[in-house]
Amino acid sequence: MCVIYLDDKSIILTNVRENIGTNKFFELKDISFEVILSELSRKDVDSLYLFHPKKGKLLKKFKKLIPTIKAGGGIVRNKKSQILIMNRRGKWDFPKGKKEKGENIATCALREVEEETGVKKLLIDRYRTTTYHIFKRDGQYFLKETVWYDMHTSFKKKPVPQTEEDIEKVCWKDEEEVKLLIKDSYKNIQQIFEEETSNQ
Repeated sequence: MCVIYLDDKSIILTNVRENIGTNKFFELKDISFEVILSELSRKDVDSLYLFHPKKGKLLKKFKKLIPTIKAGGGIVRNKKSQILIMNRRGKWDFPKGKKEKGENIATCALREVEEETGVKKLLIDRYRTTTYHIFKRDGQYFLKETVWYDMHTSFKKKPVPQTEEDIEKVCWKDEEEVKLLIKDSYKNIQQIFEEETSNQ
């Protein structure tokens, strides 16, 4: 199963028909992106299920409906086990950004974290998860596929927000503070943090 977020609503890709109940259910091979948008625009619909029998083809089939942008990001901890978090356009977020042509996704994640926060001496501990969300730019919808890594750093200087990317603040917060801040964040960001803390 794969969850794709559009604002506060969810598109769930599944190869299992059971336990869907009264939720909106469509065959992935038969639906258009316009129908998906139309269904999710309804106030009584919070999520819809898209079914395809082959698990390995779910995402591939969905990506045929919408252009995909690949990105990399990091959940960074310092020597005090504090988490690096930033505020962008009024929402708390973790650093991430678009992969450049020919760039390795892990290299992208390290570069973007450093560019957006000014934090250096970054090392990847492990792959964390991949999230998916849909956004609109210049009248067109895109699927953003973000690969997240757990990282750590010994960097001691104050983080510096990349203001040209609309980042207003970057800081280190204890886990409990991050839990509170993340409650008002995007669904895909909440998902990362839930997975991050569940693997402590």
